Amino acid sequence: MRLRKTGGLLLTAGVSVYLAAVVTLIVTGHTMMRVSATADDTVALWIAGLTVAGGLAVGWLVPPKRRDDVLFPTADPRAVERQAWWLLALGLAFAVAFYLSPGGDLWFVGLKLLLLVAIPLLFRLAAGREWYRIDTQGRWLRPMPAVVTFLALFTLFGRPYTGAPPDLIAVIGVFFLNAVLEEIFYRVWLQTRLEAAVGRWPAIVVSSLIFAAWHVKIHGGNGFGIDLAATFVHVGGYGLFLGYLWSRYRNPWLLFLVHGVINLPIAMIAAMF
Repeated sequence: MRLRKTGGLLLTAGVSVYLAAVVTLIVTGHTMMRVSATADDTVALWIAGLTVAGGLAVGWLVPPKRRDDVLFPTADPRAVERQAWWLLALGLAFAVAFYLSPGGDLWFVGLKLLLLVAIPLLFRLAAGREWYRIDTQGRWLRPMPAVVTFLALFTLFGRPYTGAPPDLIAVIGVFFLNAVLEEIFYRVWLQTRLEAAVGRWPAIVVSSLIFAAWHVKIHGGNGFGIDLAATFVHVGGYGLFLGYLWSRYRNPWLLFLVHGVINLPIAMIAAMF
């Protein structure tokens, strides 16, 4: 009863944050959301919403083939719950510490590796091997319509890439440091434990907001309040799709793929060739 109540409160609070962020952007006229502090690229509020809604709708229409998705069948539920709250605290600590830091790649990489990798593993809040031990047999075909829909909308409405061709080493580094590491922490480690503790949707919503929060440092330039609202709507919206994809189908490889394309759009990769 206590956990169900906690899950309900978390879900209500999380949805309220999303709604408040959307209303803030509309009322203040910031419906073209900047996606980086170092560039003028923007995405329209309605485009981001349509992309996420399209992926979620198709995922909802195509059920998973397998439902034996309990990843901690023999673990003490109280231990899993404690791990969830500690991981949540570390995710929040990363967002706050990075925002207050001088910024730059060294701070970003150092804080991320310390708070999202080293501490969870050293204090046994998560297992380094659990993510790739997940049996993905029978978990590829059914999530594909949702993945294709999301990526098609993301690519269709994305702006053409006009910058210099990205460096291959940088592309590989960004993929592993962001797409792989973040999906392991925010979805496989954090969200899964929160699901076990408070339920699917509270876990998806809270994990998505924590995932989005650290991006306020690098996305925006319109003041903290507007930047935070835009980050929750833009990055947090993508987090909702990634979280639902994970909860619904339990295929970590597809998480890496989708997150990788979000960070490195197809048009950018195509510029390399």
